[in-house]
Amino acid sequence: MNNGKSPLHLADRRFGSDLSAIAIRLGIAIFVFACIAAVDPGSSYADNSEEALLKKIKMATILIVADNGYQGSGVITRIRNKRYVLTAHHVVEGAKRIQLTSHGDKSTGEVTKNEGWHVFYDLAVFRLPKAMRHLPMLRLDHTRLPPGTPVFVSAFPNGVPTLTAGKVTGYRFQANTDFPTEIAFTAPVEQGASGGMIVDAHGKLKGIVKAYEVLTSADGYEARGDSIGTHSYLIMKLILRAIDNGWRPE
Repeated sequence: MNNGKSPLHLADRRFGSDLSAIAIRLGIAIFVFACIAAVDPGSSYADNSEEALLKKIKMATILIVADNGYQGSGVITRIRNKRYVLTAHHVVEGAKRIQLTSHGDKSTGEVTKNEGWHVFYDLAVFRLPKAMRHLPMLRLDHTRLPPGTPVFVSAFPNGVPTLTAGKVTGYRFQANTDFPTEIAFTAPVEQGASGGMIVDAHGKLKGIVKAYEVLTSADGYEARGDSIGTHSYLIMKLILRAIDNGWRPE
């Protein structure tokens, strides 16, 4: 009955919107995370316990509140040995002041400069404020997970720190490219989750949340489709392209 319509709904939140309450699925996600034991050995959080990795995930999950009226999520990663925050461009578009807060230790910072780069691919990058540079980061991992592989989303849907679990369903490719630009998965996302991290069962950063699909049948019935994220392979390519064009991580 599907007529092929699958519009994307951006997973951000505008303050004052009438949003329904969401269920926080921490139970199942924490249970699955009990199997995780891979941590960046160069980090001060290099403890091979599942508790340490879960703590690292929380510390690197960032709440973003922008003066454009939007709230979203972000993740700390590393670019040329410097810590940066990745998020979706639509969360911070037009903003002049952006407040960041870590889910882990509630440390805060403010940024005013958007380092880049890409509106079409919905990516924004910020230098992590000095007051937050003690926080751990997650490395971008460009490898492609087979469909059916478990993935997890750590974000702030509706401003609430949430960890959800699901599986990879596939990848999206732009015309004339041989690499994925988007990753599709079943872990549920809600408004405010845009820019949140997508990680595998080893804590590797596979992308950031972008949107979710809404499928419409011929008789007008709507159903939630896959969640959609910007894949780490594309993020890495955009970073390298920016560096080749003269951008230098500060």
